[in-house]
Amino acid sequence: MSAYLYPQIIGFALFSVEHISTLLVIMTLGVCLFLFRQTLFTRYFLAGVLLIGELGYQVGVLVAGKWSARSSLPLQASDVAALLAAVMLLTRSRSLAAILYFAGIGSAVQALVTPDLGASFPQLHFLQFFATHGATVLACLYMIAVEHVRPAYRSLWWAALWMNLYAALIFVVNRMLGANYLYLMRKPGVSVLNWLGPWPWYLLLVEVLMLVEFHLLYWFVRRRKKGDCCRK
Repeated sequence: MSAYLYPQIIGFALFSVEHISTLLVIMTLGVCLFLFRQTLFTRYFLAGVLLIGELGYQVGVLVAGKWSARSSLPLQASDVAALLAAVMLLTRSRSLAAILYFAGIGSAVQALVTPDLGASFPQLHFLQFFATHGATVLACLYMIAVEHVRPAYRSLWWAALWMNLYAALIFVVNRMLGANYLYLMRKPGVSVLNWLGPWPWYLLLVEVLMLVEFHLLYWFVRRRKKGDCCRK
């Protein structure tokens, strides 16, 4: 089990065939959400993937004897987004969707493009990682495509505020545990953060990039708003 979860011979290769193929599958599923817009099954299926994925990771690292409070707690932004996305789907919460559209997609996409991952296909950890992060993005897109949620511009700033408040809380947790959740204390091995300079300056640039990404997401949903108006 340990070798399956944490392979020692074959590691993850950034932008490998497996990586790019997985991203293409997720993007294709996102397009299908807008084309077919299946409601009840899709909503519960995505919620199940998110909850089983997060729970499955915790069980997996426990069984493998790798669980540690310094690295295994579901405190990364994408972990919290996945759990909240499941709640959002089950409750059809529009207010939660307005925040997660920015914070959830933003954190999950960064993790999907430059994963901090030691496993490769078809290891269980690889499948769990991409299924959970991909389902987070798809859950947010579901709320746009099927539930017709249209986040307002102020939701962008609420999302940024909550992200910063959460980061402040996790900074304290990191100091207490000697951990590196949200990569606030140091950069991971492979990440876009490697291009942003040394600590702590890369944290400031992350803030700027986050706002740029949020504005791009708002531009997309704003175009959707205009399209909806034209169809009426």
